[in-house]
Amino acid sequence: MTTKPTALDAYMENQAAALALVERIQAAIANHDTAPAPEGLNWGHVGDMAETVKGPRAVSDRMFAEGEYGPEAE
Repeated sequence: MTTKPTALDAYMENQAAALALVERIQAAIANHDTAPAPEGLNWGHVGDMAETVKGPRAVSDRMFAEGEYGPEAE
């Protein structure tokens, strides 16, 4: 017999997955081995990092009711 997961089970599973993703992203940004030397940076690198910020910023805005989710956005 298969049991259905509870909301708590599903929440905890997703929370653990989110924390693992945050840890992995943080480590990749902090220790980016393929990052060019400062003198080798160009606007393409800037664009890549700006794109990298978009996803976490959207999550942060939603969690803290900021940006498009803020009260002033209504």
